[in-house]
Amino acid sequence: MNLIVYLLLPALLVLVYSGLLAMWLQLAGRPDQQLERRAVRAGWAALALYAIWMALVSLQQRQVPVLTVGQLLAFLGLLIWADQTYVQHRIRQRLLVVLPLITVILLLLAAVVVGIHPNTHPKAMSGPWSAFHITLSLAGVAMLLGSGVFGAGAMILHRQITHRAFGPLFGALPPLGDMNRLRSFALYVGWWMITISLASSIVYMIIANAGAPIFFAHLHVMFGLWLVISVLTLSEKRNWLGQYRQARMSVVLSALILLMVMASVVQMFLGGRA
Repeated sequence: MNLIVYLLLPALLVLVYSGLLAMWLQLAGRPDQQLERRAVRAGWAALALYAIWMALVSLQQRQVPVLTVGQLLAFLGLLIWADQTYVQHRIRQRLLVVLPLITVILLLLAAVVVGIHPNTHPKAMSGPWSAFHITLSLAGVAMLLGSGVFGAGAMILHRQITHRAFGPLFGALPPLGDMNRLRSFALYVGWWMITISLASSIVYMIIANAGAPIFFAHLHVMFGLWLVISVLTLSEKRNWLGQYRQARMSVVLSALILLMVMASVVQMFLGGRA
């Protein structure tokens, strides 16, 4: 059973999502509404298969999949694709789907390489409270990465409109107004999730007296992430930068989020005690 859950199923998912990526890349060269509808339905099926796999991992170890670096990567991939599928249901994303698809495939490959089976794991990753905090944090990260994707799409469209150079991507992406609205929505939701996750961690540490140095180091990174997101969210609310610069900042924030998440994971799993 371990072989199926921790190796065969993730390998199968890599093949499934690679096939889905091939469908969308084919649509890049030859737009076809019927093929696009099939690709959307295939995306829902891929999400269901991914969710079933994560549920099997959780049942196998009686803990949500956050016990190893590989599980965190795989869980983040599920949340990214769930966000994308939900957005696709509301507004046609068209070729913008390619970016989260590539991200999911890379996360799955990385999860397989670093290992998914929980041979050993930090005690801090076990327990319902840790599961709640980590799940909410990853969901927030997924939304913020989505904001970066929408920001990148908005930048492409804005430049083409400004320079009146309408390339092939202009007709293959959602309208600029939809892109900006989705970027703002993803940013706000991601900020709320990170805020609740950070607040719950502080409350737990106070109640449970779990003030180990590794927790403090982790919260330092979380607080830095929250502070950066808060500034960008306030800027979005007040419209300080304008739509184009705000979109560019969302892309920069996505890169910063990845660095902060990597730093947090290193501290939790490799014993950082900053």
